[in-house]
Amino acid sequence: MLRKTICFGILVLTLFGCDNLIEYSSYEVSKDETGKHRNLKAINTIAQQSGERFKPFKIALIGDSHTYYDDFTDQINAINKLDSVDLVVHLGDITLSGIYREFVWYGEIIDKINKPIITIIGNHDCLANGESMYQQMFGPSNFVLEYSDCQLVFFNDIIWERNVKDPDFEWLEASLSNKKAYTHQFVFAHIPPWDEQFSIGNGMLYNYLMENNQVSASVHGHTHRFSYSKHYDGNVPYLVTGDSEDREIVVLEVQQDTILVDRKSF
Repeated sequence: MLRKTICFGILVLTLFGCDNLIEYSSYEVSKDETGKHRNLKAINTIAQQSGERFKPFKIALIGDSHTYYDDFTDQINAINKLDSVDLVVHLGDITLSGIYREFVWYGEIIDKINKPIITIIGNHDCLANGESMYQQMFGPSNFVLEYSDCQLVFFNDIIWERNVKDPDFEWLEASLSNKKAYTHQFVFAHIPPWDEQFSIGNGMLYNYLMENNQVSASVHGHTHRFSYSKHYDGNVPYLVTGDSEDREIVVLEVQQDTILVDRKSF
């Protein structure tokens, strides 16, 4: 009997003796307002930096930080030292399992950045109840930003984890096919169109929209390795970043007549 009592006491201490030991469900969506609609706040900051006429600018590109928290923290610290960068885009997969705590930890790390950062949604971020968590923390997953006479289109192209057949190509086409003549148009989406999540038809349709609108570059993450090349025998370059463990930052330099890509190790 004494042995059973001791075992029960150990069990109670295990369950209730540590703060926040059992804290959340995989499907929890927190009501905490901290960091709510971060992308919208970043866009407001970016808009204050932007002018109507074109002016060269630089975007720091990162992605697939998952739970590589030490490398990701170093990545953010390295970005803070890049004085010439105007804004930062994280290309998705900020979590591994799409759970609440992973979103919170990501937010705590990017709170230390000294530049506006926009975060797009990745396929891992759509696991569990992650898509709802993303919308609460960052806002809509499809949105458009105008900056320095350029159009930056942010597109949710996740298929499997969202249990959809196609991304919202109608929204993408409408966003790109506007009447304004921009100096450049860029599309940012987590998954490149040749990935297995895309059917052959969807990949070709995506590329058609890029070519038909003369997009200056289509920018992605997901593959965990850097690449910068053209696909589908077309003219649009596809830029893909690696993950945080690669310990590098990809800088997209936008000039009047061209774009330049630089990889900075840290």
